[in-house]
Amino acid sequence: MRTSRFAVAIVFGAGCGHLSYTVDRDQLQEITIENKLLLFDAENDVSIALDEKEAIHREIQQVKQDIEDADLQIAETENDAARASEKGDHEKEKVCEQAIEVYDLKIRYLEEYLLFLRDKLKAQDDLIIVAEAKFELAKAKLAKNNNVRDAADIELADFEAQVDDKVARAKDTFQELAEFEKEVDGVKEQWLGRRDQLMAASGGGIGSPWAEDGALWGRDE
Repeated sequence: MRTSRFAVAIVFGAGCGHLSYTVDRDQLQEITIENKLLLFDAENDVSIALDEKEAIHREIQQVKQDIEDADLQIAETENDAARASEKGDHEKEKVCEQAIEVYDLKIRYLEEYLLFLRDKLKAQDDLIIVAEAKFELAKAKLAKNNNVRDAADIELADFEAQVDDKVARAKDTFQELAEFEKEVDGVKEQWLGRRDQLMAASGGGIGSPWAEDGALWGRDE
């Protein structure tokens, strides 16, 4: 590996620390603004990948809240079942018992989905690295095309191979993630099936404690 002040070297730390080949942006200062605009798409892709990671973080927090809400719904429905039993309303008591089963299935699904999201969060790091590798390649090409200082030390083949390596790793990661997602979808379908049965048994039950499903009530896709 050739190394130089142009930062064609192994680096460590945050950001591009997972990359072996990087270009010091300071070395591009002599390039005109018009030419630097060629970096916009590659740099924007990095920002998009980072934003998606934040979105996954937010969804994880929402799912945690959904689990807490489902736990509360179970407690409320257990109270409803107890009151129905005291009044001798066995039909309502039966529906409440079905509702508790539905909420248990919902929590099981949410817990599996939470595990999936945590794996997805890690997988997103691979996509961020891919975007960063492509950004470094774009900078390397710009430096070579404009023949800036120390541009001779850059080997584009190294940067291109780096992109290929990161892309291959990300593909493997997301292939494994897709398999896990299928398993989670199976648990989800079980929950939704029992939920539909509950809806029928309760006559729709709109507004009743056992029918209200919070943020995930309509998340069928």
